[in-house]
Amino acid sequence: MDEIYILLPAALIIGGAVAGTFAGLLGIGGSILLVPLQFYLLTQIGYPPDIALKVSIATALFFTFPTSFGSAYSHSKQKGTVLWNKAALMGFFGFSFSFLGAYIASFLNAAYLSIIFGIVVLSASLKFMSARPKDTDSEMSQNPLLFAFCGAAMGLLAGLTGIGGGLILIPLITFLVKMPIRQAVGTSSATIIFTAFGGVLSYIINGIGTAGLPPYSFGYINLPMWIALVIPGVLMAATSAKLSHRLNPKYVRMLFSLITLFVGIGMIFKGFFLWTS
Repeated sequence: MDEIYILLPAALIIGGAVAGTFAGLLGIGGSILLVPLQFYLLTQIGYPPDIALKVSIATALFFTFPTSFGSAYSHSKQKGTVLWNKAALMGFFGFSFSFLGAYIASFLNAAYLSIIFGIVVLSASLKFMSARPKDTDSEMSQNPLLFAFCGAAMGLLAGLTGIGGGLILIPLITFLVKMPIRQAVGTSSATIIFTAFGGVLSYIINGIGTAGLPPYSFGYINLPMWIALVIPGVLMAATSAKLSHRLNPKYVRMLFSLITLFVGIGMIFKGFFLWTS
């Protein structure tokens, strides 16, 4: 069982760096790439799918907490790119519903969780591909109910899937609220701080006492895996957040959409395989 800490740290470090890069560039938290990576590694060394997927989701969600904090801090240095009042409102509902989503996930088996994860990722990927975000805030809604809905929706899905929420939140606030893309990225990073905390807390509470967890797990969160992921992730999130203001967001979205398209399809097929086996 300890082979993952001896033979596979490079995969975790590289995965954390890649996830952190996308966290800074797109304000997505980065965990979308880490759930399938950790799930694959854990199942390869013998952990049952139910344990492997819940540990992967919880650890990936915990990853988004510091990376999103670093990303939000970097974005906040650029005047007007983080709307803190909107982030706090969405974050309140995101925290509550993320806690609920993680609680529900703790009772679902790996097949259902994998299919849910894949559908959410695939849907968001397709939305990113067809995205035509606004570059001006002249049409941005100020309706607090819309922001509350966005926070609740992203929180519930974040808790269920381990995705920090930006993958859901950015399409919502760019198209439903009509927030400009650069403000959406920065505000999403700030909102994920609240959302991730709610889900992480729930996964810790619901995982305590569960048999068969990897060594050094705190609830469903595996601390050695988290450390290997988060150190390069935080460094890359802060660096890439600065680059996001220089790069064309169109090409960043296209690259991310292609990666997540394959991730989503792969997790859906994996879920159906587990369901039928």
